[in-house]
Amino acid sequence: MPPLNLQASTMAELERLSVQLADTVADQTTFGPSIRQTDTIQLMNANLNSLAIIATFLAAVQAQVLSSSLDKDDTNLQIATNALLFGGVFVNVLSGTIAIVGAIQLQRTHGLLKQRESSLTTLRDGLKNADRSSKEREHDEVALVHHLRVLEMVIFPLLHTPRLWNTHSTALTKSANLVEQIVRESDFDDSFQITAPYALSEYRHTTDRLAQSALLTSLGFTASLTVPWLVLAGLGCFTAGVACLVLDSQPVQVWATSFAVLGATALLLILVLVCTLGFNPRPVRRPFRDV
Repeated sequence: MPPLNLQASTMAELERLSVQLADTVADQTTFGPSIRQTDTIQLMNANLNSLAIIATFLAAVQAQVLSSSLDKDDTNLQIATNALLFGGVFVNVLSGTIAIVGAIQLQRTHGLLKQRESSLTTLRDGLKNADRSSKEREHDEVALVHHLRVLEMVIFPLLHTPRLWNTHSTALTKSANLVEQIVRESDFDDSFQITAPYALSEYRHTTDRLAQSALLTSLGFTASLTVPWLVLAGLGCFTAGVACLVLDSQPVQVWATSFAVLGATALLLILVLVCTLGFNPRPVRRPFRDV
């Protein structure tokens, strides 16, 4: 097979773009750098689906309890009971809705990322057939493979911070044009010459769709951060509301038993946590602080 024959100016421009985009990956630390960013989004999607189920369950239970105290508003405890249960229902319904909407968007983003990564993988696999008959050609191939890897990783900080699209859109366009030029001017086998244009077209299409839906993807990220706290708030409202209901309508034996169960549950969790961490827990020392 004929070797790669790339102009020095083209490779220099490609390496410059690689450095520019790689700096974006290195500087993005809000969620922490992630080598397998697609798996991170898939995990967020799974967490939101689970939280939506929990929020729906809590809302249903609270609505059922609320039906038994809805007409009672004579005492302060009864008013507090209804206020807390109503607040819990609203919080859980809202958190479940936000979780479902966020999960749907993250699922769509995950699908686009998988298609995008597949196109970049096709290009990288085609480079394995390039001739390495000289150090210069081997360097060019390694630089091109590195650039494709940077393109795969740079998408996550762009999705998390939509304003970065405005500063890197031109660089991504130039990058795709340079890769297309390299593929067109280099001598690869016929099969790669056929598949490479389709892979580049798929890469451009999925990247553009990810840019168009960047704000909606940010909604998914926001949901993954806020929904757990909303679910905890709904659980707190439910617990406090039921406690007020028990104090107002039940004898001492009932509410004493209820509070004993709550206290025992909290104590059990604390004991298990202490046993897991050790009775003399120390701060965990991270092995790779800069990763």
